[in-house]
Amino acid sequence: GGGGALDTVDYTTLPGILDGRLAELDAANAVRPTIISAGERWTKKAMASLMSREADTSSLGEEELRGEKTKAFELLDALTRSGALVVEEASLHVVIAATHTFDKSLVDTVVQDNVNPVVQVERSSLIMASSVMGLPAASLIRDDHRPRLQSVTPALFDTMMEDEASRVL
Repeated sequence: GGGGALDTVDYTTLPGILDGRLAELDAANAVRPTIISAGERWTKKAMASLMSREADTSSLGEEELRGEKTKAFELLDALTRSGALVVEEASLHVVIAATHTFDKSLVDTVVQDNVNPVVQVERSSLIMASSVMGLPAASLIRDDHRPRLQSVTPALFDTMMEDEASRVL
């Protein structure tokens, strides 16, 4: 950001934004939220010291995992002096999962309904990508694909939609 101010994004609003855009633009209502659950047992690989050549491997249960999480946050707290220092060169990875569903089997969708499932998945993917990236759908695809996608999903390329997508995040 400019002017020395920190640019902040509230990623907790992203699922609601996605739901709204999908409800507005996906007439098939084919995308459903997916819950990602971490496994109960984790494997930890750690070096005994800086000079160690091989990593020690251990299995972490619920209690050990909670302890490791506490240690990680305490280390972050110490490194940033309780938030007084800004972490400038860090990455935040946000994982959002969704499942595209069809009312019928893939074969029945193609044969009985005469619907190309690839087009539906492309539309859903483009709606989600434009929402997450905060960019117009047209800017996310190659020019040679625009006429084909615009013909099957004109609302996604509507000027008003494009402006709204660019303001999301």
